[in-house]
Amino acid sequence: MSVDPTRLLVLGATRQEQPATGYAIMRELTSWGVQEWASVNPGSIYGALRALVKDGFVAEVTDKVATSGRGHKDSTKFRLTDEGESAFTSLLRSALWEVSPYRTAPFMAALCFLVALTRDEVTAAIEERVSRLESQLRQFEFDEKQTVLDSVTKPPHSVEFVKLAAGRLDGELTFTRTLLERIRSGSYTFAGE
Repeated sequence: MSVDPTRLLVLGATRQEQPATGYAIMRELTSWGVQEWASVNPGSIYGALRALVKDGFVAEVTDKVATSGRGHKDSTKFRLTDEGESAFTSLLRSALWEVSPYRTAPFMAALCFLVALTRDEVTAAIEERVSRLESQLRQFEFDEKQTVLDSVTKPPHSVEFVKLAAGRLDGELTFTRTLLERIRSGSYTFAGE
């Protein structure tokens, strides 16, 4: 099953900023450029928050905020529930292990929250990711050969799609290997350190 990057990003940003208003969560995520690389529109962040509240992963916390005039107004903030913490960790783990030649947003979302896990766990996931990327690239070599053989019955752009997917995987493999080196050399402070 594929990880929904919006769900992971909203849970992670809520966890990081909690208790936080919907606006603060949206502002944090848009400062990361999620609208570009994860196709997360600012308006969908509020919808995701509402869905996460409905699912019991996020709780609303109402604060009384002093106004410039007399009195107070209610300010709704959000925080993760215990179930939300579990869901966040599960999505983060899945996004680290998932390899797809066509979807990079789940892995990019996981990169935002790597330090929420232990160094050992992240190292194991990234080592496995390298292995899966290498395997996927080997498979694409055969897919490309087969697509060329089938070009009589398949549209010509099929070969280009396979080449594009292989190029994306190759770039991700290069990045992931260097990420693994940085993690092994002590970069970042992970959970429990």
